[in-house]
Amino acid sequence: MTGSHEQPGHVRNDEPDESDTAGDRHEYPDEYRGTGAVDRARVDVIALQIRSEPVLTARREERAVERRLMGAPRRYKRRDLSTHAGVDADDTRRVWRALGFANSREADVAFTDTDLDALRAVSAMTAAHDLDVDTLLGLARALGRTTDRLAMWQVQLVVDMLAQRDGGPRGGKPLARAAAEEMASLVDDLEPLLLYVWRRNVGVALARLLADAQPETHLGVVRTVGFADLVSFTRLARQLSESDLAALVTRFEAVASDIVSEHGGAVVKTVGDEILFSHQDPEGASRIARALKEMSEVDDLLPQMRVGLSTGRVLARLGDIYGTTVNRAARLTNAAAASQILVDEATADALRHDPESTLRAHEPLELAGIGLSAAWILL
Repeated sequence: MTGSHEQPGHVRNDEPDESDTAGDRHEYPDEYRGTGAVDRARVDVIALQIRSEPVLTARREERAVERRLMGAPRRYKRRDLSTHAGVDADDTRRVWRALGFANSREADVAFTDTDLDALRAVSAMTAAHDLDVDTLLGLARALGRTTDRLAMWQVQLVVDMLAQRDGGPRGGKPLARAAAEEMASLVDDLEPLLLYVWRRNVGVALARLLADAQPETHLGVVRTVGFADLVSFTRLARQLSESDLAALVTRFEAVASDIVSEHGGAVVKTVGDEILFSHQDPEGASRIARALKEMSEVDDLLPQMRVGLSTGRVLARLGDIYGTTVNRAARLTNAAAASQILVDEATADALRHDPESTLRAHEPLELAGIGLSAAWILL
């Protein structure tokens, strides 16, 4: 990020005063005064105010929540922010986009002192660690995407909690306002927990990196990858109400994630009715697969699962994993029957000496995009 000389300037709060739309502040032409036309004009202005009031009220509420969360009002236009931070304006726009935020117009007063502190911190971090532009923007993008999903997830949990409370708001504006108040009050308590969990997960990621026989290169690392999905989910989803479907998906994500974590695996992602996970060794992945299958067989809410496991090199990028190993695990899952675990040859070879694993040969499978592949059933 290139620096620019900070220019002194007057910093002011340019937030618009929505009350300026009030009818009694409207100026009428002199020729209207003393005539019926001014009354008609006043009615028109008041009607416009009434029509715009919901929008203005919503805007005021949004600004109030923002000020509470950010701890400061909006004070800076985009170029002012760059000038006071000593950061090139183009670099400011690129970082802002990487964090997942829409760029404001030049004339908009859109930034707070908190935004200024953050931009200065980015500039200092870049200089202290000699970060190149691609790495800086990648780090910013990772934070933006992760926290965007995190925020939506947590807000929805709070909305669901309030909607289910006896005597609580059932929907519409009252529920939205109650959820905004509750979430805003939770933020200060959640913030240190967020930092703690992030540091813990960085530690886990570094431990995995150090434990690999070959540190990750462009060739990737060896992992056992697992896909698990809910059988006949599409048909079931058409039969459920929205609330019942939400309960099913929430239940699946919660219990599946817990099982993966309990057995030392990593949840790569969940998408509706399926979960993608990885483990550093096939034995650990097989325990996850069996636990997922067994859980679905006894859970009253969830349909049965099917699982596919494949072992080989994967490329980890952008919080996801890629490669033939991942594709093979997905194809094996699609080929599996309900409550069945299918594994590839590499995984089967590694599990032959595992006392907890029992394998039974399956006929070779023609896997789309991969070809004819040997497969085993993990019992």
